[in-house]
Amino acid sequence: MSYATAASAPALNTRAFAVSRVFDANGRAGGGRSGASSNLVINRKPASTPVRARLVNDGQQAGNKQPRIIEGGVRHSMRVTRLRDLVEISPDLWAPSEDSGFPAPVAARGDGLAQAAIFKALLLASQHFRLYSQKTISDDNDGAYGVRFLMGSPRMEGLDDVDRVTKCVCDRDHGLLELVPESGMMVAEIKFPLPALETPADTSSPSDPETLRVERLTALVLALEAQVVDESVVCLMEKGSDDRSTFHGTARHNKYFTGMYARAPDLLHRGTCTSSSPTPGALEASKEMLHRLWEGEEESDVHLMEEVRDRVEALFCGGNGRMVVHPSGTDAETMPLLQAVLESRALARSVPAAARPARFSNPDGSATGRGNVVSLVACAGEVGSGTTEACMGRFFSKAVPLGGNRVAMGQELPALHHLAAMEAVDLVARADGSGDPCSDYDDVVEAAARAALASDPAAVVVLHTVAGSKTGLRLPSPELSTRLRAEFGARVVSVLDACQMRHHPSLIPEWLDQQGPVLMTSSKFFGGPSFGSGVFFPHAAVARMNQHLDVEPPATVAAIAEACASYLTHHDIGDVLPKLHDAMPPGFCNVGVLLRWAAGLHEMETLADATAANGGIAATEVAVRSWVYAVREQATHFQPFLEYVPAEDYGGAWQLGGVNTIVSVRLRAGAGEAFFSTAELKQVYSLMTTDVSEFLMPESSMAERRVASQRCLTGQPVDVPGGSVLRTVLGAAQLKDLVSGKQQLAPMLEDDRVLLAKLALIASQFRHLVTHAL
Repeated sequence: MSYATAASAPALNTRAFAVSRVFDANGRAGGGRSGASSNLVINRKPASTPVRARLVNDGQQAGNKQPRIIEGGVRHSMRVTRLRDLVEISPDLWAPSEDSGFPAPVAARGDGLAQAAIFKALLLASQHFRLYSQKTISDDNDGAYGVRFLMGSPRMEGLDDVDRVTKCVCDRDHGLLELVPESGMMVAEIKFPLPALETPADTSSPSDPETLRVERLTALVLALEAQVVDESVVCLMEKGSDDRSTFHGTARHNKYFTGMYARAPDLLHRGTCTSSSPTPGALEASKEMLHRLWEGEEESDVHLMEEVRDRVEALFCGGNGRMVVHPSGTDAETMPLLQAVLESRALARSVPAAARPARFSNPDGSATGRGNVVSLVACAGEVGSGTTEACMGRFFSKAVPLGGNRVAMGQELPALHHLAAMEAVDLVARADGSGDPCSDYDDVVEAAARAALASDPAAVVVLHTVAGSKTGLRLPSPELSTRLRAEFGARVVSVLDACQMRHHPSLIPEWLDQQGPVLMTSSKFFGGPSFGSGVFFPHAAVARMNQHLDVEPPATVAAIAEACASYLTHHDIGDVLPKLHDAMPPGFCNVGVLLRWAAGLHEMETLADATAANGGIAATEVAVRSWVYAVREQATHFQPFLEYVPAEDYGGAWQLGGVNTIVSVRLRAGAGEAFFSTAELKQVYSLMTTDVSEFLMPESSMAERRVASQRCLTGQPVDVPGGSVLRTVLGAAQLKDLVSGKQQLAPMLEDDRVLLAKLALIASQFRHLVTHAL
């Protein structure tokens, strides 16, 4: 089912109107799909076993014109699947009555039992409904019957998800559907007969009630199914992430005010440095991917994850590397850490125990074989939250993507610390007071690296070079990692943190060819839903890691797999590290990651297509510079409430267009006032996402109220020396519109002017607004 088909399926608001609106002028079935004939009720795309319900005449009952329902290939159970188990729930199956005749007054308003029987069969023929029961509401001449059922698609993680989808659809279609209690849960109920279901829309060309009954109930079920699929896609996209992706309320927003429903068209989105909701096209791509997962065979998890890996590698690696898929850029730190652990353990096997610090020797003086890894976290405080904990092999959130376990912040990953000592050194990049980048930052990082390497001949340093921090810094310089690698070789794992993805396409292939692994995401610049990430490894690093895994004992490989299992499935690793892949627990892929990556790939590939079709990368970089220079200039016009923070431009491949596409500003309530703190900027961030026009001071002008009514999403605050900043940025969807001509620069800049004006307006009335609006 395509997104367009699902989107065109009608919302069903009242029982009488809901049924009639899915028919065309001739009373034929509509609802976004071709109507069924009188013989065929429903016939979906084939899965491993065709699923259909059909209507035939009973040849053995001469003279009986009432149809019977025959179910063919119907699944008589609901399979609720999660990553490592199956829960089967058997519905209360019931058979339709052979005799559905009623006195004349009932037949005039519709045959309730016949309608209920057909509806029941259609539910059983679909994998998106779970029949619960049929209730006889009245068995007198009213002939009223209720069919109760649950709604939810395959790969739901449990009854909580099914309950959520059922309630969402019922809330949307209140009047047609009712939520009723049943055996300790709430189930959907439709009462039959439905008004006018069997009445021809055009009396000049009447149809028999049996044909109308089948066609219109088919259309009704298909329209409901489209809504169930919509809700199920959103539900599954929320899965398989950490506690930053905890969603609340009817809008299902996380703490960044984004979610998995399509981005609202009236939202001015300039927050791709933090988090994004999917565009309608991206959500369609996720839906198509989910249909392929549903309709595939048992190996579809393998094939689809391999497809994602292949497509991402083709876009970014230039043939120079392989990808391990990850839920987020923070937990992606696990892979370079693993590379360093394996390298350090290999060194420990070749170094005399006496040459190492005493803590790496047994009481009898023999070597423990334990590795020693030191991670240098560059631009500390301006990279992903939880990076330091992740670099030390620790949990950085209270919830993990896989397994449903709750953990403690900072808790060690299981088993990994028995294999190596792990520590991290935070290296802040900005000077106290001014907030400017430290002029001697390379010297600071180099000193930390040399100290760690000198402390133990088996020590390995994970050196991060950040290709765009939260404010766009590129530190330390690439020359430092080149110099250290030339001197220390494999003892320096040179990692490029490219998670913001705001660079020239040539950067990642060059780094893979010359340096080491690359951390990347689909959910920053490209605006895919939060979160989707991966690690690119150079081919030489992949070969070396596999050599190390081959010589490690099975218990060590099992310990590594156990440490990774909270974040990765074997599908995420694929054939990149075969021995680790085989040691991972069996099971399904992380469906949430698969669907979020499908959305992210939509943004990546459509921008690549737009770039290729409109003058290539050179023309795209011109568009980037045009927007950046114009918005920087705009940001200087809102003093004293808004102050533009000058950006660092590095040129070359480090920034797309050679400019920083993140525009940072500080806010204050007036001249001479202190700049807002991070906590206060978080309140501003929240106010920006809502219409605050009615909460402005009474003397506010109509122009100010129009600005205040615009809903905007910026980047979250960043706490930097000299004063915390909020950010407005250029994202892939904006750039694609510019490059393709869908939106011209002038109207886009007017949108940005409104965003900056609203920031300044909120700053000027901040104390009033936090009292009245929050």
